[in-house]
Parts: sequence; C-alpha cells; structure tokens
Amino acid sequence: MPLRVFRRGKNWEYRLKDSKGNHIVSKSGFVSEKEATLAGKEAELEYLKGTRFDNSSTLYDIYQKWYNLEILPSNRTEQTKLKYKKFFKKIDEYFGNMVASKIKYSQYQEIMNKIGLTVGPDYLSRLNSSIRSAIQLARRDLLNINDFTSGVKLHAQKVPKKPEDKYITSLSDYQNILIYLKSIMNYQKSIMPYLIFTMFKTGLRVGEALALTWNEIDFDKKTINTFKRIDSASHTDTGKPKTPYSIREIPVSDDVVQILKKLHQEQIKSNIFSLSNNLIFFDIRYGLPTNNGINKALKNYLTELNITPLIVSTGCRHTYACVLLAKKVDIAVIAKNMGHKNIQRIIDTYGHVLKELHEEENEATRKALQDF
Repeated sequence: MPLRVFRRGKNWEYRLKDSKGNHIVSKSGFVSEKEATLAGKEAELEYLKGTRFDNSSTLYDIYQKWYNLEILPSNRTEQTKLKYKKFFKKIDEYFGNMVASKIKYSQYQEIMNKIGLTVGPDYLSRLNSSIRSAIQLARRDLLNINDFTSGVKLHAQKVPKKPEDKYITSLSDYQNILIYLKSIMNYQKSIMPYLIFTMFKTGLRVGEALALTWNEIDFDKKTINTFKRIDSASHTDTGKPKTPYSIREIPVSDDVVQILKKLHQEQIKSNIFSLSNNLIFFDIRYGLPTNNGINKALKNYLTELNITPLIVSTGCRHTYACVLLAKKVDIAVIAKNMGHKNIQRIIDTYGHVLKELHEEENEATRKALQDF
C-alpha cells in the first residue's frame, strides 16, 4: 500500500493509495515531513483495521490484505517484498474481479495452467504458495471459502536455466574476463569493473560486496571480512548477514589486494569518503550500483569478449566456486569461504564441473583402464 509524503508549498502532505493505485485518503497542512509521515502511517493503520473479509471479497482483495498484514511489516528485505508485490499484477490480470469464495478447484487449475505457459517453475510455485497463504488468512478470519489451491498441479512451461548456463564454463574465459576488467579500471568512469572483478575473485554475494567498507579489508593479512548485507534494489542496510555462516573471513589473492589499494588511493584523491560512508564500491557519479546496473554492465563486458553464457551477477559467485573446484581446492574450504553451513550445498549446487576439469577426468579414466 503506497504511502507518499511530499512538500506542497510551505507545508507537507501525505497521500495513501491501494495496491492498484486508487486514492484512499490524503491530508495536507503539516509543518514537517516527520509529522506528515506519522499521520500517514496512522491513516494506513486505520484503513487496514477497517478492511474486513466477506463473501464478496475478490481474490485480489484477500491477497492485498494478506500482503499488508503479513508481508509489509515483516523483516523481509525490500527486494523480497517487491517480489510479493509483483504478484498483484498477475492476480489482477488472470483473476480480475472473481469472488474468492466462488472460485472452484477446476477454475483455479485452469488459470494456473494458463499462467504456467509463460513462467518458470519457481515463479509459479511462489505465486501459488502466496495465494494459498492469503486464502488461509481469510479462513482464519472465518470466511466461508474452500482452499482451492489444495492439490493443484503446477505445470510451468518455461524451462529454467541449466546449471552450466549460470556460470562461466571455461577457465580461459574466466581469465580473459579478469584481464579485461583490470584493463578498463578507471574510478572516474565507473566502479563496475572493480566490483565485478572482486565478486569473481571472492564469491561474495552482491549485497555483501555492496556493504563492504574499507574497515573490512586487511591488506596485511590479505583477507576480506564480511558480516552484513545491503539490499541491492533499495540500498537499505539489512544490518545482518544472510545466515550466521555468512560471517566469515575470505582470503584474497595479491592482485585483489593491489587493485583495492589502487581504488582506495583513487577515492582519497576524489575526497569521496564523506559522501560514500566509507563504502568501497561507491560510484563517484551514481552512488551504490543497483543489481540491474551490475547485470547490465556484466552483460556488456561478456558480449565485448564474446564470452557465453551471458551470466548475471550471481553467476560471479557460481563461477568462483567452480574455478576453485576445478583447481582442486578442498570442498570444505570452498564452503567456508562462501558462507555455507556445510559441504552439502556445494555438492548440490556445484556438483557439475568446468569443461577443463571434465576433460581431465575423462583422460584419467582412459589411462586407468588402458592396461586391462
């Protein structure tokens, strides 16, 4: 439910709309932004208190109340909340003004089949799970409604990416992208080459990399300490790691140390620290990069080098793991460096191998059997 607070003349105004953008209430004449915001929050709570389920409630109505009551106030990241919010459009598109208490199992199955023609299994599963949670909330409010999501079969037709499409599949391509990134590093133009190079060489999650300050770099020990994240969409500080195991000390190679030292000197010359709050990957022109911006830059770099697949930013982390596996680094060490609880996640996610390692193992198999 969007609450907007803005200046109108010398005073401040709040304006409250529902998830479809329809005007609910607005009021002006506040002397400060804080006063207008507090009044707007109170109006929002009053609106929610006045919302009740009845037998004429549409699925959209029910989903909206569930979102307002259980998702918005939660400690989920802004990026996660946005994923739930995007389901409003899909529900409106396919269910329209259908009264929830009148939706039949067969109708729901038919609609989910139609949605499944254009989405992947993860999306369809999350959508169905969210609708089910909304229906359960309505049932707890004693609305006479069947859980039409129970027993639904999810038939998503959009094929998910293969594991090998999520990371750079060649050690030579990995080396080429690193060489290229070093060649174009210029802090006055962009922070992206520094950021993407570091992610390739550390396995940091995007939010972890964005949250790094110069206090977390130990140039003498050649390590990076990570213990927090920044939401890559909203740039809000989550104030906590993804899991307790995400708090870790990552060893880095000499070239990472040298590049970060150079970047630090560039930022000193630019006198950027008061603006950047000591954040390492703060762009001198645009501030902290967004996830979309990182993905776009990475795609451009890979396209320039004719490297496929065109991975997204999380692919840097996948590639890091696969390179270490190919170089025979102990799997427990890899798990620790990446912030996993144990090696099982590594086995499940990175059980595939790079092309060079695959060929090496094939040749070892041939040699082992040639004398029999």
